[in-house]
Amino acid sequence: MTQNNAAPTAFSTRRLTDFSQVEQLYKSRLKKDFARNELRPLASLRRSWEKDAYDCYGLFAGEELLGYAFFVRLGKNYLFDYLGIAEDYRDRGLGSIFLRQLAAGLTEADCVIGEVEDPEKAKDEDARAARERRLRFYLRSGYLKTELRSVVFGVDYRILEIPTGTTHTADELRTIYTGLYRSILPAPLFRTQFRVR
Repeated sequence: MTQNNAAPTAFSTRRLTDFSQVEQLYKSRLKKDFARNELRPLASLRRSWEKDAYDCYGLFAGEELLGYAFFVRLGKNYLFDYLGIAEDYRDRGLGSIFLRQLAAGLTEADCVIGEVEDPEKAKDEDARAARERRLRFYLRSGYLKTELRSVVFGVDYRILEIPTGTTHTADELRTIYTGLYRSILPAPLFRTQFRVR
C-alpha cells in the first residue's frame, strides 16, 4: 500500500471477477475491519459466489485497491454485505465517492438495501456516537432511512435503502430484505438468528 499523505484524485470502481481476490480481501481486510459476530464465514461467501448471487466491487486508484464493497444479490435486489476503505485512506471522503460510484453503476438494481448498527441499541455513549456517525455518513451519501429494524446474529440494525428510481413500501422492503437473508442463511439459522420488525 502506498504510504502517502495525499489521497489520490482519480478513482474507478470495478467488479472483482475472481474469487481469489475476494478471499485475499477477506483474510487481509475484512477480518480486521469487522467484529467477529458481523463476519460471515468465507465458505458462505464462496457458496453465494458460486451460485452467482454475490457481487464484489473494488475502489481503485490506478491498480491500487483502496476500498471494497460486497453485496448479496437475489435477482435485481441487492443487500450491502460489507463496505471498507483501506486504513491509510479513511476520513478523506473516499467512502462517499465509492458509494456514489456504486449507486451509479448498479443501474439494473430494483432495490439496494443497507444495514447500519442501531444507535438506540448501543451499549454505551461511545458506541452510540460511533453508530450515529456511521448513520449520518450513509444518509449524506444518499441512503434513505426506512421504518424497518432487524436483529441479525444478535446485532441490532437500522435498515436503509439507496434510491434506485423505484419507490418501495415498508412491506415490500421487508419482503425483499427477508428474501435476501433467506437466500444466504441455512433454514435453522434463518429461523433463530434473523428477525425484522
